[in-house]
Amino acid sequence: MKNEKTHSNNSMSDQDVRQAVCQFLTDWEKQPQAISPLLEISLNRTSSEPNQTQKALATNLAAGVIRWHRRLDHYIDGLLTRRKKVNPELRNILRLALFELEFPTDKLRPEYAIVSQAVNLAKTITPGREGFINGVLRSFLRQKDSDLLPEDNDKPKNLAIRHSLPVWLVKKWQSDYGKQTTRILCSKANYFSGTSFRVNRLKITREQFLQSFSAENSEVKLEKGVLGKNAFHSVQAAPLLYSKWFNEGFISVQDEGAQLIAELLNPKAGETILDACAAPGGKSAYLAELCGDRSTIIAADIEPERLSLITETNKRLGVTSIQVTCCDLTKDLPTAVPQIYDKILVDVPCSGLGVIRRRADLRWRKSLEESSELATIQLQILSNCSKYLQVGGHLIYATCTTCRNENQAVLSEFLVQNHNFRLVTREEIEPKYLQKLINNDNFFETSFIEEAQMDGFFAALVTRVS
Repeated sequence: MKNEKTHSNNSMSDQDVRQAVCQFLTDWEKQPQAISPLLEISLNRTSSEPNQTQKALATNLAAGVIRWHRRLDHYIDGLLTRRKKVNPELRNILRLALFELEFPTDKLRPEYAIVSQAVNLAKTITPGREGFINGVLRSFLRQKDSDLLPEDNDKPKNLAIRHSLPVWLVKKWQSDYGKQTTRILCSKANYFSGTSFRVNRLKITREQFLQSFSAENSEVKLEKGVLGKNAFHSVQAAPLLYSKWFNEGFISVQDEGAQLIAELLNPKAGETILDACAAPGGKSAYLAELCGDRSTIIAADIEPERLSLITETNKRLGVTSIQVTCCDLTKDLPTAVPQIYDKILVDVPCSGLGVIRRRADLRWRKSLEESSELATIQLQILSNCSKYLQVGGHLIYATCTTCRNENQAVLSEFLVQNHNFRLVTREEIEPKYLQKLINNDNFFETSFIEEAQMDGFFAALVTRVS
């Protein structure tokens, strides 16, 4: 018989939340995957219903432990008085407690309360090991982080431990960008300061929205984007996501870097535009908004389920200029869609390492081999889509990764194979305010824009000359 949750005025205790997180961590280690679905399963196993605050706590704790997994394990291994194997359940209690001690979600919560709660978890999850848990955590509190962490130098293993990253990724960054830039990438990999949004300029200006929303929600702090002309940010996403402003299509969630890629394409009313690999459709929608919904945009993707998300988003935003089509973009476009375009956005599938600051699990689920394999597909998609660009038209090749073999290398190989295309230089970029975002190699790389916190996007603008 299926267990039914107890619904009462008393939600589950915070201890129950942490027990569910420990169960999630054990399950996740067996099969690493996206955090939210698996965490929900763990929470649903409990006898009581978590409230919204407790769900948020569980998410923060689960994501935090996954993010700092390597660093926390380094602490545990260094704190053990004798080298011995610690069973997964015991290790997860320690990981959770160490995370809360080093990165407290509640700064008013005393350290002894965190240790006590971990000991109580041990009583339930691994009876008889309470003393072990208490001893390890007390030992951690007697030492400084600097005593437990490896030397702060450029050795890949040391950087990987300090910033909780895969060693292969640190090595790749050092090979691609050098040691100094790698330190920047490492430090940004764990810094996520809030959620980025854009206003729907078909319905409201940014200034109008910020003024109206703040008048109704004075406790929610909103900040304008640093560079995107319709972007804004908030540490408190929930009041926005559950507001009439979102439900009625006045705002959308989108990283400021992604917004800038759409602005870089500089779409105009009346143009025919192809958005290749378009799902879930954020850039398609923004292109439509920038055109005043007076262009023809073909949003193409190979996955029909994800294409349905574009249709839902367009309905919410009130956008009518986007036509969805399902097709394999390594092959000829269907004859039912236009065969020549003024502008093309090729936002290819990639390793996604540019979003690891938001996706705590992603760093542990990617590999160098996957990145190398993707480069072949990326070049195929870029080469195929470029055939449909008219002479004088513009095409953007874009990814959300920080691997040069998926970025500069793919674009360079494309230009070698296609002499009728050339890279648009920084001085030629329109609108001109975007020129400052282009580096000396004429590429757009948000990972290195110091004044803004964005995901790691790469983009190159090319034009067809014959």
